[in-house]
Amino acid sequence: MWIVYASIALFVIALIMLGAALMRTIKTTRPIVNDMNHTVANIQARMDKISSEATQLQETQGEIQEDIEYKKSSVTTTIQEVKRTPEVLKEFVKSMKK
Repeated sequence: MWIVYASIALFVIALIMLGAALMRTIKTTRPIVNDMNHTVANIQARMDKISSEATQLQETQGEIQEDIEYKKSSVTTTIQEVKRTPEVLKEFVKSMKK
């Protein structure tokens, strides 16, 4: 009968040692986990900032492209009018002769 009591006592001691080891492990890993969570939060904040900057860059790029198209069409219109200048001058000279 004493073997049963010794086995139960040994089992209880093993459970207590397991609990103590588990508590030590939790205490040592908690700061590491907190640091990892903090690092992940910092990375997420940086990713959000990069994403917003990329969106802003796309908007600015679109504005620049629209401005380039507007200026291109203005220059094209001006060049077309300059090409017509000799014809207009000829017509003006003809009208002055009459």
